[in-house]
Amino acid sequence: MSGDQHGRGGGFRPADVLNHAQLLRQGEQAALMLARLGVRGGDPVAVLLPMCLESVVITLACIRVDAQRITLPLGDHEGYVRHRIASSGAEVVVTADSYAAEGRPIQVKAGLDRALTGCPQVRSVVVVPQFARPVPWTPDRDLWWHEGLAGRRLPSGPYPEDMSSSPPSGEHREEPPADRLVFDDPLQHRSADDSDGGWGDHPPQDTAGDLARFVNEKPPHHL
Repeated sequence: MSGDQHGRGGGFRPADVLNHAQLLRQGEQAALMLARLGVRGGDPVAVLLPMCLESVVITLACIRVDAQRITLPLGDHEGYVRHRIASSGAEVVVTADSYAAEGRPIQVKAGLDRALTGCPQVRSVVVVPQFARPVPWTPDRDLWWHEGLAGRRLPSGPYPEDMSSSPPSGEHREEPPADRLVFDDPLQHRSADDSDGGWGDHPPQDTAGDLARFVNEKPPHHL
């Protein structure tokens, strides 16, 4: 079965430019995708991608879930790819469908499928579209990148597909802090980890504390 039967078309290619907020957002979505696929902290994630935005995004996603990115080489390296995936124990692979070499598309997914014949532990293959052409497809294992980010068509794995992101009733789960840029002046407030009381930081009724500190420290400019 070819990938074009799974709703893939030329319009799914994302923009080649993302601003900082969009990049962080896609990293969050990819991290949620990895979590839905069963990736947990310390797990290896095999990546077979050319230089593209998705390669950066999946790296951010691995960082967020504390997974280990295993970078695989493009080209005719099926034996090495099979060995690297098998020896790392990776159960999730992120791959391009193809990549451009000397102006022509080179199949990546087809070669990966041949390499995966010796890697029975791989349960999910996420395919990043690069060229609008049919792709060999394994149902219940393969899914398109854009569908994974949207939380759709995830293959069966150790966790149910309809797993909710909401904690069970009565259970509290601490959410990671939202990524944001802070542009305030750091000199306008005390640092969150500042435990040192400076001169004049004592309450007015504790002026004796400032005096004792002055006597004990003997600042050089007062000698």
